[in-house]
Amino acid sequence: MNTLIQPLDTPIAHWNPSAHVLQDLAALKQALISQITSHPFLTGCRNGDVSLERLKAFLVQQGKYSRHFTRYICQLMVNLESSEDVLEVFDNLFEELGFGDVTEPPHSQIFRDMLQDFDLQLDAHPTDLATQRLIDSMMNFCKQPEAAYGLAALCLGAEAIVPAMYSDIVSGFVQQGIERQRLRFFTLHIECDDGHADTLLAILARQVDQHPARSEVVRHAAFQMIHARLAFFDAL
Repeated sequence: MNTLIQPLDTPIAHWNPSAHVLQDLAALKQALISQITSHPFLTGCRNGDVSLERLKAFLVQQGKYSRHFTRYICQLMVNLESSEDVLEVFDNLFEELGFGDVTEPPHSQIFRDMLQDFDLQLDAHPTDLATQRLIDSMMNFCKQPEAAYGLAALCLGAEAIVPAMYSDIVSGFVQQGIERQRLRFFTLHIECDDGHADTLLAILARQVDQHPARSEVVRHAAFQMIHARLAFFDAL
């Protein structure tokens, strides 16, 4: 699965990717978002057809996946070639832990508070098989020595789809009579995850531009994560 690629002399952080690489990645990102938002669960959220119980089930299973998020990022950072790239990704982790420009509780704490507000406890519910596969897929890609796997999985398979996905989730809750202020975790990520995705996408674009063969790696990891997410929705 892994092919060792010798690094070029030019530091990747100072490499400006070509326009066609950026365009290809942007088109891939939009195609993946379209796949996700076309799933019946999210279209049902937009239409107000998803019950509050199913939305609570989403909270539980999403919580089981997202509580490993810092581990995904840490695994990815181990395999990045450039110290500059490590620092850029670390900025995302820094914000995730609640140490951004405006200090607030860690995102994990915000999620736990939301679960408590809905009287939900993660460990009181079993982990769906599809949820475990989503967790394992992300962790396995982030562990790959070829960092393009993890970058594609975390960026295109997760961060890039979050604003659209969470917007539909918020719509589903609101149409079931839930106030938006109770959904702070989601609204926060709708606001901030575009920036996180852009950071990862810039690193990914430089890597693909230096080594065009990585484009197939990117597509493989991204589509595998999207398929795992669609299966996750199927199981709700």
